Amino acid sequence: MTRSATRIELRQEAYEVIASETAQHLPRETGGILLGYREDTDVVVTHALVVDGPGASAHRYVRDDVRANRLLAEFLAPRADDDPTGYVGEWHSHPAPSGPSPTDVAAMQATAREHDGPIALVVHAPGAQQPFFGLITRLQRLGRVTSKAATVLPPRSRLEALGPLPDGAVRRDGSV
Repeated sequence: MTRSATRIELRQEAYEVIASETAQHLPRETGGILLGYREDTDVVVTHALVVDGPGASAHRYVRDDVRANRLLAEFLAPRADDDPTGYVGEWHSHPAPSGPSPTDVAAMQATAREHDGPIALVVHAPGAQQPFFGLITRLQRLGRVTSKAATVLPPRSRLEALGPLPDGAVRRDGSV
């Protein structure tokens, strides 16, 4: 028996798309689809595509399914047959610091009924203490669908953390 996916790992490219698109669309929600692969019990997100949501507001985002399917097909067309990258879920932003809403959970459960394997949802709420919320939804035996909170792992910083300033680096009088 395999364990359920419990972590969503965002790779740098996906993280940058989600963060920059969220910032550009504030105070409205925005979103799209997640592409990547499953590794052990994790969903690894390598790419995030932006799919316009007609009528997006500060409290609502509904993606354009026709555009999403077209963008997905365009993304996958040039990839090699043995490339494991494919559709792994959805993402959208919340201007207020909150995780997935009951509407989000219901939408993911409907999506999971049509797919094999775990489906990830990443909600980016930049004002929250933890700005990424994750949800993994999966179709179980006998048609039952389960949803479970997941840890979202942003990419590691490309910059080395700075240590303390050396003695004398800042003068007490405030001058530089």
